[in-house]
Amino acid sequence: MTLITYSSDRTKSTETMQGSDGRANVSSRQDSRGAYNSRDASLSFNLLWDDASSEAGDFILYIKNTDTTGKAMVVSTIGCNSAQTSSFKLHRVSGIAAAGTTVTPFCSNQVTPKVSQSVAMEAAGTPITGLTSLGIFDHVGSAATSHGEMLLDDRVRIGQDQAVALEYEQGTTGRTWGRISVYFE
Repeated sequence: MTLITYSSDRTKSTETMQGSDGRANVSSRQDSRGAYNSRDASLSFNLLWDDASSEAGDFILYIKNTDTTGKAMVVSTIGCNSAQTSSFKLHRVSGIAAAGTTVTPFCSNQVTPKVSQSVAMEAAGTPITGLTSLGIFDHVGSAATSHGEMLLDDRVRIGQDQAVALEYEQGTTGRTWGRISVYFE
């Protein structure tokens, strides 16, 4: 190993590191923040839903950040599927979610899994009630038996005791299913 001396852009001090062939052994961060979060902190989660009888206007998926350490819940992507041609909206919501079925987000890092600091529900036959929309983050449509993807690029950040809900905005009554990917940082 070769010793390499450089000036820190953070502390402005001269620092030394080991390298090989006169180069630093580094890699660029090209994966998503969620990928590094999963690997380094085990705080990336997927939440799936499957509702056999979604109706237009139903809230079909709900997740609330219950972390008490100051971490934001970052919504990175949502995959939406429907047996019918349909559209979905992601809302920032308030209120107390009721009538749905409680579900548990699944930790993406199964080497060292952690429990999600959240409360989540899916419709699963009974729409989620008790919610009021505070605004819409995204809107996506999909053809019958097709897939729509909300590519949020880690822009949706939800603080403690804040929540989002997915609405089956438009479509014939029928099956909807998919997943929301979140991480905490």
